[in-house]
Amino acid sequence: MPSSVYIKGLFDSIAEKYDLLNNLLSFGLHWKWKKKFSQIIKADGNKLVLDAATGTGDIAHLLKNQGIQVQGIDLSHEMIKVAKKRFPDITFSVEDSLNLSFEDKSFDASSMAFGIRNTESISKTLKELARVSKSHVYILEFGTPQNTFFKTIYFFIMKKFIPSLGKIFGMKKSYEYLIDSSIEFPSDKNFIKIADELNVFSKSSYKPVFGGICYIYTLKI
Repeated sequence: MPSSVYIKGLFDSIAEKYDLLNNLLSFGLHWKWKKKFSQIIKADGNKLVLDAATGTGDIAHLLKNQGIQVQGIDLSHEMIKVAKKRFPDITFSVEDSLNLSFEDKSFDASSMAFGIRNTESISKTLKELARVSKSHVYILEFGTPQNTFFKTIYFFIMKKFIPSLGKIFGMKKSYEYLIDSSIEFPSDKNFIKIADELNVFSKSSYKPVFGGICYIYTLKI
């Protein structure tokens, strides 16, 4: 897994172009997926949510629009700067998800969208999110499509197209990392296995989105 120092530097460097990259990786559908993700969090009755790896604040914004009190955190100072500019009515701060400053059970739940694959340790991150949450940890992350043909086409496009754009922006290596981390991430039942082995969740489940380009994981504490 990448080091926290590397990840901080990577996302500091692409903060201004991060939303464009999400559009490319998701074929412009990430807003629809994020909306579905936020609706699941709302449906479980959560009133106070910690949005970890908040990036430029999309999930925090969607949650707040549903009447949920939310605090967004990210390891990247530059990401937080962008989030504060976009949504000045939301509280954002710099935090490391491996070592959160919040006390136990400070939030009803915690969420992380498109960030867990970039942490130094999936297990440690999940434990920390569970520690500060009362009911659930919710994860939205890229993964491996379930259909073999679709998987082949999708990853072919990603491997050929996205790094080329990164080269135009002078960030070819950064974009290659983000593609490779999506391909290598242990999605669906493999992610659930990691979560279950921590012995901090009473129930875990997942839902593939758009054929498995990404997955929504609901981990009940």
